[in-house]
This record gives sequence, C-alpha cells and structure tokens, in this order.
Amino acid sequence: MRRLLLLALAGSGSAGCEMEAPAQGSASLVLDIPNGVLDPKGYTAVEITLHDPTGDTVRSAAVGADGAFDLGDLDPRSAVSVEAVLRDESGAAVGYGRTASALDLAAGATITVQVRRPIVYIAGLNYTVVGTADSWFTMPAVYSDLTTGVTLDGTTTLAEKSVLLLSAGPALYSVEQAVSSASGLLTGPATLRAVGAADHALGPPLGTLMLGAVQDGAGSDDGQTLVIGTAEKLYGVDLRATPTLVRELAPGSFSRVAIVAGADGGLGAVAIKNRVSTTGACNPTAELWWIGGLGGEVIDARMVATGGFADVAADRGRAWYVDACKGELGEVLADGARPVRADLGKPTALAVSNGQAWIGVERAAPATLAILVVPADAASATPRTLWSEPQDQILGATDFPGVERRLPAQTATFLHLEIGAGGDYIAAATAGDFFANRVNSANFPQMQIETRELRVFDAASGGAVQRYRSWCDGSYLYLSSDIRNWSCATTTGQTAPTSASRENRLSSLAFLFGKR
Repeated sequence: MRRLLLLALAGSGSAGCEMEAPAQGSASLVLDIPNGVLDPKGYTAVEITLHDPTGDTVRSAAVGADGAFDLGDLDPRSAVSVEAVLRDESGAAVGYGRTASALDLAAGATITVQVRRPIVYIAGLNYTVVGTADSWFTMPAVYSDLTTGVTLDGTTTLAEKSVLLLSAGPALYSVEQAVSSASGLLTGPATLRAVGAADHALGPPLGTLMLGAVQDGAGSDDGQTLVIGTAEKLYGVDLRATPTLVRELAPGSFSRVAIVAGADGGLGAVAIKNRVSTTGACNPTAELWWIGGLGGEVIDARMVATGGFADVAADRGRAWYVDACKGELGEVLADGARPVRADLGKPTALAVSNGQAWIGVERAAPATLAILVVPADAASATPRTLWSEPQDQILGATDFPGVERRLPAQTATFLHLEIGAGGDYIAAATAGDFFANRVNSANFPQMQIETRELRVFDAASGGAVQRYRSWCDGSYLYLSSDIRNWSCATTTGQTAPTSASRENRLSSLAFLFGKR
C-alpha cells in the first residue's frame, strides 16, 4: 500500500509535513490509499471529522503537493472515531474513509484511515430468448465511479459475474451463485470472492458455501465480517479465519440486514425475516431480528418484534428500522423496537449516517417515489424532501422516429437505499411497473413494461448525479392496425445500456464505505 501521510497535532507542538514519525507531543493521522488505478485523484483539500462522546470536531485544510496538510492543534481525547473526505476544487468528494472503531487521540499516537473513491456497484441478471422461452444468466456487476463524471452505459463492469456486491468498509466482496435459466431464480450454493480495491481484480473463491437464493448482505467497517441473508438462512462470515468461517445464524428468508458496531468494538446485526410486501395490502407479519455477539464464540440471534418492517440500517452503534404499515421510523433494541415517529406515509427504504436518516417513501396515484431526510432520533422535526418524482417510462416507435409514448407507473418501489462518501451521495435502486391501454386514435397498442434504475443524488441538494435505467422489458397487445415495433427510450438526464446484452435487472446496490 502507498500511504498518503498527513500530520495533525494533538496538544502542543508545531505543524509538520514530513513523512516520518510525529514529534513528541503530537499525533499523526495517516490516510491510506490503494496503490493502483483506483487511487483517489484530483483532491486539493481534506476534511476531517472527529466524533467523540462530547460532540464532533470538524477541521479542513488544503493539501500540499507533497500530500501533507496542517489541521492545527487538537486536544488529546479518548474514544474518537474519525471520518476523512478528500475534496477537489469544486468541493466534490473524490475520496472517503472512516475508522472501524473508536480510538485514542493521544501524544505519539498514529491513527490510520483507509480512504477509497466513492464508487457505487449494482448487480443483477439478464436473459436471452431461446425459441419462445427466456433463458436467464448472471451478469458482471456494473459500477459507477462518481469522481470521473462519466455517465453510465453498462460498459464499466467487473471481470466476473456477481449476484451481490458487499461493501465492508474499505473492502469489497462479490457473491456468485448459479441461476435457473428457465425461471431466473438463484439456485445452488453461493460462494464469495474479494474484489481488489486498487484495480477491481477478483481473488479466488474463499471456500464459503451458503444455501438459498442470496437476497442481501452487509459488512463491518474493518472488512473482516459479513452478514448475508438468503431465502433459507441468515449467515455470518468471519473473514479472519483460515479457512473462511461461515456460521448459520438463523433459519428463514432474510432479505434486509445491517451490521451494528458497538462502542466496545464488538459487532452485532439486525435483520428482517419475511419482509413485508410493499405492493398491495399491508400484511404486518415481518419479523425483526437482533443478533448479538457476532464476532464471539456464542452468538445470540432472536426475534424481537413483528410488524410491517421493510428496511433496517445501522449508524454509530445504533440500529434503526422503518415499518411500511405504520409509516414508522424507530430504533431496534436488543429486546424490542422503540418507535420514534409514525408520520412518514409508506416508508420502505432506509439509510442512516451520523444521526441523519434518509427514508425512501412510496406513494400512490400517481405512483411516486420520494426520499425524505430527518434526524433519526427526532420525533417532531419536519422531514425535508430531498427528491420526489412520479415514475414513468417513455417508449419509442422504432419504425416512426419521433413517435413516443409516456407510460405512467402502476407501482414504483425502492429496492435499496445507501449513503456514500459519509453523506455526500445517496444512491437508490428502484423498480417500476408501467401500463397503458390501447389508444385507437393514435394506433397505440396496449403496453406493459417493467424497469429497474440506479439513481444517485447529491445528498445536500437532491441534484441528480446519475440516472441509469439498467433494465426495461415488457410486452404489448396490438391489433392489425396498431404500430407494432416499440423500444424503451430515455428521458432527459437518463442513460441506458448500449445494447440489450448489457441490460442488468439490478437486484443489489453497494457503495465502498457505504452506509445503510
């Protein structure tokens, strides 16, 4: 690893920028970046946030040509967690990292923060038509490097095929599983590989075997522990062990998970079993699970509540949930659920970072998706609407250039919501079903379409960073007089794959150093 060493001071001392041990009475902060093509580039400033029990301290400084900066004097303190953001001249985040646990900032101490580019990854399936039937197959994961300004077209992919990408702090892991060509359902044992942070090179299979269709996963900030939910079991993966140790934590279908890092460095997790359906009538029979002692010899996995649970998230030692039936945001506790507020409509997706909750809300008539922002523990704060938009899809008549039809969504749902770069970006994976009746006067046939999209927003302004429609598929029912040949078109600001072979029916979303 190549180290970008930046010196900060604790207590008395003078500023320094040499790549050597700090002077007596000072402490050093080292930003560790991969030595490869994926190194953060173009940064001119660094922003450091120190979290401790008394509050947060934020310092910024210019980065010199030698990679050094001066944060000024900082008083020694204990139980400090550190976030670091590298920014370019426009203020955009081009690198981000955080410590995995609380540390002591004392004279002579060295705190290392691994820093990575803000890159978002999606994985899913595709199919080809064999005769009159669809034949499903797995796809290489697609990624978007948010520091390059390049719009997605499906050509930036990993080398191997993945059904799930998992971020574990600075590390990335790929889950591979076979797919039934006839049904498109994942089948057989799932295996795991590490993805190189420096160049996206994939390592060998880690020998892990997990049963059931893979549905969701989360990783710890130290990159050593994963929790993966499948249609049959909840698994814990200890990457420190040789060979890799996989534990069955609980039986059942787990489709939402998050890892909780305790103040003492211990790990736990929260998960949703039998997640509530977000379409149709709400049936509040989902189970909220708490998993304690994740890194120990004895693991305590138990159900703590039932309800309309749709998503979970973790942030700085606490865990949160949203209940789609009650319109509720609350905290997950080891012995139950603590409601915080119940005025959110139909919340179905959640991500939390530094006490701030981003909540995906689904609305009907017309089918609309919205992202609300609110302090996670504030019962009365007015939510801020970051983004709200009725969902639609444009189809174009391929034989008649310029002839288009806009289809309104019947249903629009959040698949995943995740925060990147410590709160600079919010990414959403969404799905929509669209329908329109025949229009006799225009010779338009009846149409039914399904789409999947990746949306990335500036978390402060709600401005669009990426809008990528990874999947568009459907059918139409026509009469002899109708226009027959149609294809999915794009709207302003929306991009799509360069060909049908690059389409990705995305089912998972991950950020390096992401928060959910």
